[in-house]
Amino acid sequence: MMDALRKAVVEFNRFDPAVVPWHRQRMTLILRVPTLQADSAVRYASWRALVTRFAARRLDRPVSDLLPRLIGSTVLAACVAAYEQWLSDEDADLCGLLDLAIRQLAAGYGEAALRA
Repeated sequence: MMDALRKAVVEFNRFDPAVVPWHRQRMTLILRVPTLQADSAVRYASWRALVTRFAARRLDRPVSDLLPRLIGSTVLAACVAAYEQWLSDEDADLCGLLDLAIRQLAAGYGEAALRA
């Protein structure tokens, strides 16, 4: 299921190189301007609900169950973290960061996080 989510997120966020500067500027405003952050909260809630419903179906659990909710919330957080990293590094690859963030989430952050 996490592979399906990862692939869908990466493909949805794949842009023609010609529009990447515009998208970078747009996302900078959305993630850093308080008024736009508030407006984005509604979109984030909708996106999180969609992922939660998908996870609930795949796991054969109710949408109100903790695990689908946790998946919806953490996948959204992973995507926001990837976008923040992308915005802080002009040379970063957005799709690569999204792919990595969701892979790390699916793997439970890996050994480094366990030992820290």
